[in-house]
Amino acid sequence: MDMNSIQKQGVISKQGWIMIILLFFLTVISNVDKAIIGFASVQIMDELNITPTQWGLVGSVFFWLYSLSAILMGALSDKIGAKRVITIIAIIWAVVQFSTFFVYSFPLLLATRLILGAGEGPAYSLAMTSASKWLPKQKLSFGLTLVSIGGPLGVAISAPILMYIMQSFGWRSGFIATAVVGVIWVLIWLKFSKEQPEEKASSISTPIEMDMEEREKETKFTTSLFSKNFLFIALCGFATYWSYTFGLNWLPNYLANVRQISEAQLSFAVTVPWILITLSQLFFSFLSDRLYSKTNSIIRSRVFVLGPVMILGSVCYILGTMVSSDILAVGLLSLGLTFGCITLILGPTLLVNLISKRHQGKIQGWFMAIASLGGIVGPYITGLFVENSVSATTGFQYSFFTCAGLLFVFGVTACIGIRPKKSPVSEVSTNTAI
Repeated sequence: MDMNSIQKQGVISKQGWIMIILLFFLTVISNVDKAIIGFASVQIMDELNITPTQWGLVGSVFFWLYSLSAILMGALSDKIGAKRVITIIAIIWAVVQFSTFFVYSFPLLLATRLILGAGEGPAYSLAMTSASKWLPKQKLSFGLTLVSIGGPLGVAISAPILMYIMQSFGWRSGFIATAVVGVIWVLIWLKFSKEQPEEKASSISTPIEMDMEEREKETKFTTSLFSKNFLFIALCGFATYWSYTFGLNWLPNYLANVRQISEAQLSFAVTVPWILITLSQLFFSFLSDRLYSKTNSIIRSRVFVLGPVMILGSVCYILGTMVSSDILAVGLLSLGLTFGCITLILGPTLLVNLISKRHQGKIQGWFMAIASLGGIVGPYITGLFVENSVSATTGFQYSFFTCAGLLFVFGVTACIGIRPKKSPVSEVSTNTAI
């Protein structure tokens, strides 16, 4: 079966599945590289005598070059291809993780996180851009979700393994383990990946699609960048990354030092949110595609899933800080983190739907750049709250409330503000690109 027939029938090709699997493991490695710092937080802070504010800086510095890198590499991928750029950044991750073996001071730790962040910045947007090339329009949300769930699923599976390794052999051993896995992935990627499917676009384009493509040629990138739709989607991403990096850098610390759960309980507790994120992303992507097939509306199938789920996440965060039961607290806070991550799947999906096809590499890069600003500010603000409040418990409460407020405000904003340019013509035209 040729690529044109596959696209028409809404079937993912054999090479498409290979790319989805490779990109799935790319997001696994990327997110484990991010999350391992949280798993090792107690050991690192004790050994290097790091204060809460300094630890907040460790979380923040990771994103200092993240935004710039996401923009530059996103633009570069439009010129030389996503495959080459992904190869470059994956090599950077492995080298930095190996170099962590030599970290014996706070400045060196900051340096490794800064460089790793520069390498990680474009990863998610490049994975989404690369995967979208291999997905039929009918399977876009589902396919992107298969790539996206590599992040939380990888963290959930690796958490108990890495924590055991680090408790047995020291925290540096966990970083070496992730570096080895990264090198193996690069070798497999170089062997089996391809840049994009070969297809004759004209043979599968409908009149509406052709009209839209003509309009896309006239659309300047700056028009897309400063559009209302992009702004609101990016703000949702900002709130999501604030929540996401809070979960990566501070949630294990909160459970260990404030809730004072045991090491054995902590190994289990830190996996819960990532399992829930995996399941929720599969569920909400299925729900979104199902609603689209029934309503033929981006608003009702994408926007009205994104906004309410973010709002629900804010409620769970607030309730999680108020309950006395540790089990209930872990469950509610895990749900807060879970629902807060909804933009990771629906944000890129909406951008593919609403932004010109020829700008996807750049726009996905800018989306990640703005979203990751939440990762710069969130961990550091949390550190300030924890260190300067009357108690660590109070500081964490302020942090949870701030995170909840952002999810609530931007969730409401998404419901109200994200709309196709024109209705109903634009809605129909946009839907045909799914």
